[in-house]
Amino acid sequence: MRVEVESIPKRVIAIKAQPHEAVRKIRSHIEDDWKCRILEADSAGTVLITAPYHFNTETGFGQPAGGRKYYTQLRIEVIEHNGTSTVNLSHYNFEIRTSYAFNQEGQLGTLYKRYPYEQYPGMFELALINSEMDRVSGDIQRLFMEYK
Repeated sequence: MRVEVESIPKRVIAIKAQPHEAVRKIRSHIEDDWKCRILEADSAGTVLITAPYHFNTETGFGQPAGGRKYYTQLRIEVIEHNGTSTVNLSHYNFEIRTSYAFNQEGQLGTLYKRYPYEQYPGMFELALINSEMDRVSGDIQRLFMEYK
C-alpha cells in the first residue's frame, strides 16, 4: 500500500500551431466533443483547467455500491518554443468519489465521500490516471495531425 504521493508524469506534446490557435482548438474540442467545461484560463490565454470529469469506475468485491468513481481535472498549458508549440498536459486534481447507503433507525440515508489523491494515496490505482493521461495526450496529438 502506497503511503506517499507519487508524481504523475506530465505529458509533453509537440504540435504545429501558434499557441492561441492551439488553445482555441483544444478548448473547443474539450467543450464540444468531450462535453467538459473549462473552469479557468490564465490571463495570457495559454493555460486551461478543466472541470472535474469522471473517467473510470472501479467495481468489484469490497467496493461500495456504484463503485469507486475516479475523477480528474487537467491542466493544459501551451508554450511557444522556437516557432513551434508545446502542449504540457498534467493532472490538476485527482480524486475518488463514492457514495454509501445506510439504514439508520429504519431510514435510508446516503453518505457521499471524496478522497483526494494527496490525502489518500494508498487508495488509488495510478495505472488508471496514467492511462487517462495517455488517452488525452493521444487525443490532442490526433487533433493536430495534418493529413497529406
